[in-house]
Amino acid sequence: MSIITAVGETIKRYGCKVSIVTGEKKVKAKAFVEPLRYKNKVYVGGQYHYLGFKRSEKYLYIGSPEHELSENATVIEMHYRKYIVKRCETYYIDDRPVYVWAILLPYGTALEDDYESD
Repeated sequence: MSIITAVGETIKRYGCKVSIVTGEKKVKAKAFVEPLRYKNKVYVGGQYHYLGFKRSEKYLYIGSPEHELSENATVIEMHYRKYIVKRCETYYIDDRPVYVWAILLPYGTALEDDYESD
């Protein structure tokens, strides 16, 4: 079994049920969605903030490359929660897509990161 097949099978077997909504198109799929911890904030451009002073929830999405995501347009629904895709990229091996990863924010909630600084 190739690594590409193994990753796809792992997502299908262990991923959570999600709905991927882009405009009028809604697709059911399986994916992993998990909170980004403090150690990941440097990668996504965040800064360290003390708890309770700034709400900056971010989540990591890993799913199949067959489902296209669009930044600031695609909404991921999972466990009665909604998240909007803020950044996404496809990971390739030997010019073949293996998985899509994305940074998600809670949908419909204005976070401080969404406001322009003065």
